[in-house]
Amino acid sequence: MNKDLMDTKNLYFPEPVLKEWDNGVKQYSTKRGNTEVLISYVPPGTTFKHKHKEAQLGMVISGELLVNVAGYERKLTPLDSVYIAPPNVLHGATNCSNQEVIAIDVKRYNENEKYTAPNEYFLEPFEKRDLLPGMGVTFFVEDWIEVMIAEIPSNGGEMPQHKHKNEQIGICIGGDYEMTIEGVTYNMNFGSTYFCEPREVHGAINKSDHASKSINLFLPPRYHRSK
Repeated sequence: MNKDLMDTKNLYFPEPVLKEWDNGVKQYSTKRGNTEVLISYVPPGTTFKHKHKEAQLGMVISGELLVNVAGYERKLTPLDSVYIAPPNVLHGATNCSNQEVIAIDVKRYNENEKYTAPNEYFLEPFEKRDLLPGMGVTFFVEDWIEVMIAEIPSNGGEMPQHKHKNEQIGICIGGDYEMTIEGVTYNMNFGSTYFCEPREVHGAINKSDHASKSINLFLPPRYHRSK
């Protein structure tokens, strides 16, 4: 692969960087611009709490995690709800189980964006429906961001090539599929992350014999412009 093509690939599909913390937490960090996507592996019995200038949101992919945001506490199970911690709001989590927990966390700061959150900092599912035949989706919506969990059917299930005015970020959380952005194709598997700027042409196809699943973020919300 020539250098120009490699640079373009890394723009849409950056390579993750491993972060290892003293408390045993491992995170695979993928960044583009002012947004960082973290795939976090949290050992049993681990607890942590912090705050920072970035807004942060996330959800559990595997296991159970007791999440605390500004004193509001919720046990999160896989893909059931989304937490939002606005900038400089204290937040943290505890793995009370005897198994490793896998979670996705997204950190972002842009001085032109207003990072709102629900009254108790946790989003419940807003809508569930088929986006396309066989492609079931679940939406979580806040004023500045929309989270869509989507299942791409096997054997040719496809999100056709399209573009829109919304920024889009996606993370594969199950199976695998081909993602194409502006003519650059990448095979997504667990933890793979893509970044798509507004009006960039993109689409996905699942050529495997098993369904795949992804988390997609739209900034601002695309399908639900207002709650």
